[in-house]
Amino acid sequence: MAVLTRRSLGSASLVATAVFALLASGAASAVTVVTGVRGFEGTSQLDNCAFGQCFRPPDTMGAVGTTQFLETTNGSVTVYNKATGAVTSRVDMPTFWSSVGLPGGANGDQRVLFDHYTSRWIAIGFGATGDKINIAVSNTDNALVGGWKSIQMSGVAAGGTADYPTLSMDDKGVYIATNNFTPSFTGTTLNIIPKADLFGAVQTLANKTSFVTPLASPERGFAIQAALNWQGNPTNTTAIISDSRDLNSQVFYKVNGVNAAGATQTALIDIAGSGYDGAGAGRQPDGTRVVDTLGPRISANAVQHNGRLYALATVRSDSGDFAAVRWSVVDANTGALLSTGKIQGGNYDYYEGSIAINEFGEAVIGYNRSGAQTADTNGDGKADGRISFLVQAMTVGAGGALSFLGAENLMRVSEVDDYHCGERVAPAACRQRWGDYSAVTIDPSNHHNFYAIGEYAADWAVIPGITTTARAIWHTFIAEIDFGSAPIPEPASYGLLAIGLLALSASRRKKLS
Repeated sequence: MAVLTRRSLGSASLVATAVFALLASGAASAVTVVTGVRGFEGTSQLDNCAFGQCFRPPDTMGAVGTTQFLETTNGSVTVYNKATGAVTSRVDMPTFWSSVGLPGGANGDQRVLFDHYTSRWIAIGFGATGDKINIAVSNTDNALVGGWKSIQMSGVAAGGTADYPTLSMDDKGVYIATNNFTPSFTGTTLNIIPKADLFGAVQTLANKTSFVTPLASPERGFAIQAALNWQGNPTNTTAIISDSRDLNSQVFYKVNGVNAAGATQTALIDIAGSGYDGAGAGRQPDGTRVVDTLGPRISANAVQHNGRLYALATVRSDSGDFAAVRWSVVDANTGALLSTGKIQGGNYDYYEGSIAINEFGEAVIGYNRSGAQTADTNGDGKADGRISFLVQAMTVGAGGALSFLGAENLMRVSEVDDYHCGERVAPAACRQRWGDYSAVTIDPSNHHNFYAIGEYAADWAVIPGITTTARAIWHTFIAEIDFGSAPIPEPASYGLLAIGLLALSASRRKKLS
């Protein structure tokens, strides 16, 4: 099993290493480089409070479509022009769900994907109560034109909460899993819905298969993630990966017959070598350690690429009591762990990771970073340890292992040193939930482009009608990462290529703050 850790090499060294590895292996006909990184502001807690939807955490979530970026948070649904970042629509959750045919209220935990197979949107979220899951599918690639179809899935956790619903899909099925609470944790449910039943002319849940795993039963994992697969599913089988419910490790199994009623599960495998130590809360420059890094659950989509499953979790770093974003690469057929690696180091905490991979072997990981550092070494006027949103470009090797491509890109730095619950003058020793979700998605119009969404802490503010004292405010940021390819040169040009890429890597570490 190969293990890769984020090393303290400079950007130029990392790019040169990646270039020469490709040249030496002959495994690719082009050198992958990042040609642009940009971003724009997303929804804030104040935006949602203006609707009377003043929730925390934001459940940061979004996806890119052909012309739009659609963001869902705990409180609103926002549509942006993906090219300019301009807001073309922002409505509160109840208004959105009522407009797509499900009136009666909505209570958050929303997720969204853009389907590459049909060029349509799919969104989920709580109904009026937490035991109901709303599902909506657009009729076109435009979230604002053409209308939506919708259906509600009820009885998932009768009388309780079908918490932390996950959403995934391929060309044969849609997969929604929940952690069930009534009110304490009672188990999980994995729902398998044939794709045609939701994307057809008339929606139905008649062929849905639900696998309910009570707490007393042999486990099927926690925060279950089915594979997000844009390469087709000819066998009608999807791979499942999850944090173990009972052990400090990850588990794997498959579901067969996902395109029709009566889907079946295979036996569960405890993934050998996937064990971990849990991470503590995230640090901040004010000296507190109250930011909840959410633990080892797989909070973002697990993606399938060339028969391998890629999943991210927050675990303890290799040195000291710090949080790290760890990726696992698992054989999507056998569940064997093929490789793993971490984004860690520098006495920072890293958390809330998400990943996407395209068919060209290009990948992007988005994540948060924070620490106790009060120095400003990059000259942006802000303490380096403030909660920040970053993206890291990666490449996928012939064996499926991920390699760093250049330095991480610092996209947005928090405006405060001290994001926490309660009043600013009296930091509360509370569980300060952070993000809960994050996402990286591939541009369906150009698969070399990736869009990532993450959270940062905006300035403290008094929320009109909600509080009379200043409260910490969350904000979201949306980043676009462009990859380009350059032909492999003749041997005589290798030196010139390396020099050019060294210069590129030195200039491409762009900071937007």
